[in-house]
Amino acid sequence: MITFFEITAILSLFVLIYIYVGYPVILIFLRYVLPPKKVDKKVISPDVSLLISCFNEERVIREKLENTLALDYPKDKLEIIVISDASTDQTDRIVREYTNKGVSLIRQEKRCGKTSGLNLAVSKIKGNIIIFSDANAMFNHDSIGKMVQNFNDEQIGYVVGEARYADINQTMSFKSENLYWQYEQFIKKNESKIHSVVGGDGAFYAIRRELFECLFDTDISDFVNPLQIILKGYRGVYEPEAICFEESAGDFQHEFQRKIRIVNRSFSGLMRMKSVLNPFNTGLFSFQVISHKLIRWFASVFILTFTVSCFVLALLNFKLYQWNSLLVILLFGCSYIGYLFSGSINVWKIFYLPYYFVLINTASVIGLINSFKGNIQTKWSHIRTKNKKTNNSYHWAQISIHIFIFVLFWFFFKITGTLFGVSHLPYKITYWTTILTIFYIYSGYPVILIFLSKYCRKAVLQKDVIPDVTLLICAYNEEKVIEEKIKNSFMLDYPPEKLKIVIASDGSTDRTNEIVKKHLNGRLALMDYPQRRGKMPVINDTISKLKSEIIVFSDANTMCDKDVIKKLVRNFNDPSIGGVSADVILHNEKTTFGKSESLYYLYERWIQKKESEFSSTIGADGGLYAIRRGLFVPPSSNIILDDFVISMNIATNGYRLIFDKEAIGHEHNTISYKTEFLRKSRVVAGAIQAVMQKEGVPSVKNKKLFFCYISHKFIRWLIPIGLIVLFFTNLQLVILSGELIYLITFVAQLVFYLLAGLDLFIDKNRKIKLILIPFYFCLVNGAALYGIYKGVFKKQSVKWQKFDR
Repeated sequence: MITFFEITAILSLFVLIYIYVGYPVILIFLRYVLPPKKVDKKVISPDVSLLISCFNEERVIREKLENTLALDYPKDKLEIIVISDASTDQTDRIVREYTNKGVSLIRQEKRCGKTSGLNLAVSKIKGNIIIFSDANAMFNHDSIGKMVQNFNDEQIGYVVGEARYADINQTMSFKSENLYWQYEQFIKKNESKIHSVVGGDGAFYAIRRELFECLFDTDISDFVNPLQIILKGYRGVYEPEAICFEESAGDFQHEFQRKIRIVNRSFSGLMRMKSVLNPFNTGLFSFQVISHKLIRWFASVFILTFTVSCFVLALLNFKLYQWNSLLVILLFGCSYIGYLFSGSINVWKIFYLPYYFVLINTASVIGLINSFKGNIQTKWSHIRTKNKKTNNSYHWAQISIHIFIFVLFWFFFKITGTLFGVSHLPYKITYWTTILTIFYIYSGYPVILIFLSKYCRKAVLQKDVIPDVTLLICAYNEEKVIEEKIKNSFMLDYPPEKLKIVIASDGSTDRTNEIVKKHLNGRLALMDYPQRRGKMPVINDTISKLKSEIIVFSDANTMCDKDVIKKLVRNFNDPSIGGVSADVILHNEKTTFGKSESLYYLYERWIQKKESEFSSTIGADGGLYAIRRGLFVPPSSNIILDDFVISMNIATNGYRLIFDKEAIGHEHNTISYKTEFLRKSRVVAGAIQAVMQKEGVPSVKNKKLFFCYISHKFIRWLIPIGLIVLFFTNLQLVILSGELIYLITFVAQLVFYLLAGLDLFIDKNRKIKLILIPFYFCLVNGAALYGIYKGVFKKQSVKWQKFDR
């Protein structure tokens, strides 16, 4: 068995070195050993058909056509055709504006994908040479001339231009992609000199018209088309002087999705054209395509094999492999840091390059798996399409990253403990880290806030002001409380001409709308949305119709003190204030856990007050808060935790979000612990969703806000997982070490959870104070654990649930 893992480790490492280092070195060697493959270039001007594939390219298509029309190539020799794959934006209209300048439009009425469009277009073109291009690829003025001069050589069947990436923001994704592309160009140039460049480039490559064969819709044209030409006995060369510029993928997520699509379709195409892998058919080219593409697509398999083999041998006390395992863990650890800070600009190469390496190899294996399953992606969506919906592959890749890194940490401490003779190190590190984290969240962070609020205090320039205000009340089936809410709103001590009350009904099916209509006047308006869509779409649609300077959000069951509007808006005299959260007092005397909940909310309000004094509080109370209307950033329509994301968007844009303890609302809470469990779980599910969609999440650059966000919310949302880890790690240490401290803490945990469980069996009129806090603590964290599950697996509906009061 040991021999088997040693062999797999060595072979896997050898293959990986060959893929990324060995193959380029062999290409250099072959350049000097084999007779040079020269190209008989000559300035020629054959008839050229330029095919521009596009789908919804209204942002760049005009620039592309202007760029094409300005090329230094005889106008009577250049045919320009735009292929629209059933575009639904203004792309086709813009293209038709250029009809009188010689530009033709071929439109697919049904969206069938790029390859289908090329098949359709090639049957109608006139040129002897076909040049393929994308809508965002801008050519140098002499690029076509440089490209076609290679076709003077009768052995040349296709020519690949040099695409250069551009990104004005210089993101980490761009830098990684650009470095990878320079490496690719080096390989292509050397492949071209010994035989043929492997594959084309959809942004800019050319072929002889007569060599084009009709492609399958599943084929990726710029890879399969060159393979067809190679099988006909022609060569393909790289032309570094035929230059085009195109946008990079923009961010790691789009690059991840693009790599999946490329590998998915390329592998499928290669399997259809697998005769190119036979050296008796294609000679040296078979070696090139196997080395450059096929083996590299499977690199992730060899990485995984090497990692697993090293870990197994390390656990069997092979010192060499223990050190190898630590190096592997270091690589993935740097990659994880790169992932965590992938949205930042100033990140060290040691972090973002490993992340990019892991990312593209993960994308490759997903593309291969999809191909083996027969799921071939025929349609593409360019990086400029705005789509906030998280891609499923990327979503699951994110989850896998977190799980994988924790497994790696365990191996790291296990191997380190073995190397340095520390027994049970992974369990001890996990135990004490979890203990300290929980202590920090509930005690350490509040202590830090005391010092920060005292020595880094930021005052609020309050002054009585009377701006125009809209009180926005979103309602769904609120017939029990809506009339009381309306009367309470009419009694507010604020100039009537300055206060408008808007009730937005999200498809209410009870008497809510009927009751509101009885009170309609110049101050009260009803926005009746007949179809229930959820609170966030209602808010987005309603705010777009409002004109007041300040928006006050309130729940239907939150009753306000008379002076609450004045108290809220006085803070907006300070131009740095973007949002104000009120103090919603919870009246919960009738609940079985009321005193525990009250203590929890006193603790929360205290933290919010201290955060406000230092910087910004993290999130507003959805029951009652106010914002500047001009600072409202519409969240995605599927956002669950609307109050948190709306308020945090203001804070992340550089404005302060504060808590005003004198602006008071009241809410009665008479729900059962079961309903409270569901309500809390919905809040955490919404928070996890917001994190995954990166909405309302502060940048690391905003150090104060980021520190408070991580300490107050993010880590606390994950505490339930920490509690489970702590319990089982503690149990393991009791069994393995038998040390007294671990036994004491384990017994303490058991007693705590038993006390919490007793509450379920005691009559509500005979509750024991001793068990109320353990019970509420477990209720909240149990709900959070369920919320994490619903958030990660997208099980929580965007439509808010009305809980019986």
